Amino acid sequence: MKKIFLSILSAIALANISFAGEISVKATLEPNEILIGEQSTYKLELVQPAAEKVSWPQFSDTIATNVQILEKLKTDTTEIPDGRISITTEYLVSSYDSGFYYIPEFVFETATEKVVSNPVGLTVNTVQVNEQTDDIHAEKDIMSAPFSWVELAQWSGIGLAIILIIAIVVLLLMRFVFKKKVSILPEEPEVILPAHVVALEKLEQIKTEKIWQQGQIKQFYTELTDVIREYLSGAYGINAMEMTTDEIVALVKKNKDLDEIRVVLKEMLELSDLVKFAKFIPLENENEKAVLDAFMIVEKTTKNEEVEEKQETEKTSEE
Repeated sequence: MKKIFLSILSAIALANISFAGEISVKATLEPNEILIGEQSTYKLELVQPAAEKVSWPQFSDTIATNVQILEKLKTDTTEIPDGRISITTEYLVSSYDSGFYYIPEFVFETATEKVVSNPVGLTVNTVQVNEQTDDIHAEKDIMSAPFSWVELAQWSGIGLAIILIIAIVVLLLMRFVFKKKVSILPEEPEVILPAHVVALEKLEQIKTEKIWQQGQIKQFYTELTDVIREYLSGAYGINAMEMTTDEIVALVKKNKDLDEIRVVLKEMLELSDLVKFAKFIPLENENEKAVLDAFMIVEKTTKNEEVEEKQETEKTSEE
């Protein structure tokens, strides 16, 4: 039915487009089919002599039943080569009710004649609702958790057990490797040098440095007598580091093994005391003699020390 009506409108339009020679009006609607609330453009095109005065129809807010004018868009004027002009005006229209609406012809008047536009039709369709579309507000089934707390506890226990087993294996491997390394590389026993060996090495160093020649007289006698005091302490158990010269000489006098070096020891210790406490400066040869005396004290008593060590070793073996 709509197609038949549109065909009739087209025929009327063809009949009304050209009249009166030089003046014509044409109405178009694009698009001519819309959904409710959509927009279409209604256009009127008037062709007239350039000097002719033509009265246009006046519209309010509607152009037809249920067809509203939303906005008057623009008016363009174009010159035609035959001396006429083309005036085009566009209107933005819409409808909010479904149906087919007839936009009638409109009258354009001059001083001598009237020209009418052709009618057009507008089809307005409703929005199709997909009844199968899920309502976003519809109630949804409560989704179950992918696992329960019981299952989580079970898996956690299994994980902890695996970690514990790995830790135990690592500890056992480390213990095995450590024990194996200890058995392969036993610790070497600490070597304790005899007292006379230590003393002779230190005296050799003092002799080589000759710090008395550098003006360090007090330092020289302090180091020299400390070596002898340490030797007596280590070899014969005399706490010489904490004793005065007189106390050391008195104990040496009681030891028959040390009687041979008693006089030399006393002279060296007394000379050292004079240097350290009385700021006495010995002669060059006295310094050299002090070094030789220190060597002699250690060497003279070393044989006795070795004999005592041999006797103690034999006694231990017999036991």
